[in-house]
Parts: sequence; structure tokens; C-alpha cells
Amino acid sequence: MISSAWIEGSDIGGGERRHLDSSSPGRSLLGAARGEAGLRHDDRVPGFAPTIPRPPPVSPTSEPTLQATKTGVAASVRTHPVMSVVRTSTLEEAGRQARLFRRGGIELIEITFSVPDATDLVRELLAERGGEGPPWIGMGTVTDADRAGRALAAGAEFIVSPNVAAGVAELALEAGRYLVLGALSATEIVTARELGSDLVKVYPLPPVGGPQYLRTVRQPLADIPMLAGGGFEVDEIPAYRAAGACAFGIGTPLLAETDEASLARISRALSLARGEQP
Repeated sequence: MISSAWIEGSDIGGGERRHLDSSSPGRSLLGAARGEAGLRHDDRVPGFAPTIPRPPPVSPTSEPTLQATKTGVAASVRTHPVMSVVRTSTLEEAGRQARLFRRGGIELIEITFSVPDATDLVRELLAERGGEGPPWIGMGTVTDADRAGRALAAGAEFIVSPNVAAGVAELALEAGRYLVLGALSATEIVTARELGSDLVKVYPLPPVGGPQYLRTVRQPLADIPMLAGGGFEVDEIPAYRAAGACAFGIGTPLLAETDEASLARISRALSLARGEQP
């Protein structure tokens, strides 16, 4: 359990910070909402204490490397703001897509827990890369503390959740990893930020109005950096960008019938995400 946490300010994980001590609202949220992994009292089986996988403790010598990784992920969010989402039913197809995104210049590759043996793929991709990123290999659909522990143990360099998960936030903060919590309402978005989310994934946007909804919810929350998520086409990126998104979570729409066409589509997505002319 962490005794305190640094929450980033209005930029994407690297500027002004507010300290949360044990009496602050954000800190109490971390301590009060650790139920994702079956830790609620009313869910416990008598005589059974569930165990959450946790990453190895951070040693003083590893802290500079962890900080460099988080800083590097934040830099890629600014310069290459497409987070490619790998969500497939087979490990083989997931590997193919991830390596194609890597070839196309994507710097943020999110392997979701929807993929069978997803943590094995994360380890493979990290071994293939060697050294430091980019590209950065993260894990998505991290819905609870159990998955967060497994993702961090596999070496995930950023963590993405579709929901506001305090247990996920706690482990990510302990491990010094870049954190993206999912939220939809204004209350959820603010809560995600208070829990330490470096970037808030507003999800799912298309069913609730797409860019118009994002524009509306950002009016009182313009200081919170937001990633647009939920399934939209590459050509819709400019509309979400105009509505205030600073990053974009996209998966299948980046792919085409051939690798060459996919690479062209990825290049276009990156250009649009940066605000460049198509």
C-alpha cells in the first residue's frame, strides 16, 4: 500500500503535480475501492484470503529507468498520439497486428486482455525490441487489480483500463507506470484524474454523441487531458481532435486488406492525430 502519491497536473503526465496524502480525497479513494479483485468483505469466502499478483518492488536503482519510461510514454502521447489497440481472438493475429503497427511507426501499442495469453505477447514484443522504447508496449482492458498485477509483472510500460478502477490505479502508481483510466461522465473523468490517471480515456464516445459529447464534457474539464476511445474511423480523428482530444485509441480501423494499405492508413492516422494536412 502506498503512503502517498503524486498526481500529475494539467499536462500529459509531466508538469505541475499535486501531492495526495493519506487524508486527501484521491488517496482515500485508493484505499476505499480495492474491490476489483474480490477484496470486498461481503464477497470473501470464510477462511480464504485472495492474492493479487503484484510486480516486484521498485528498488532505488530502478527508479530512474521507471521514470524515464513514464516520461518516454508521455512524450510519445504528445508526438505520436495514436494508441493502437490490439484486440483479437487469437494470439497469432494479435502478434501480426502489433508488429504491423510497429512497422507503421506507432509508438504506443496496447495489447488488451481480450487476447489469449496476452501477457506472453507483451513479453515477446519487449524482447524483440530490446533496450528502451519507443515503441512502448502497454496493456489494455485492465479492469481490476488482478489484471494490473499480471500486466506489470509482464513488463507493461503503460496501463489502460476501460473503467475507473482504484485498485488498478494503486498498483500503477506503485510501479511508476503511465496510467490511462477509462471514464465517461464528468464525475468519472474527475475521479479518474484524482486517482492518478495521466490521461483519461473517454469511452465509449460514438454511442453517446461522439465529438459533440466530448466537446460538451470538456467545457468544464478542459484542464484534464483526454483520449478519445470507443470505435471510430481514421477520418473521424480531426473531429475528435477539434473537440479537444489529445490522443486517440484506434484498433481495427487502422487495418486494411493488405499490409501496404494498412501502413498507408496508419501513416494517415498519425498525420491527422498531429493536426497535419492529410
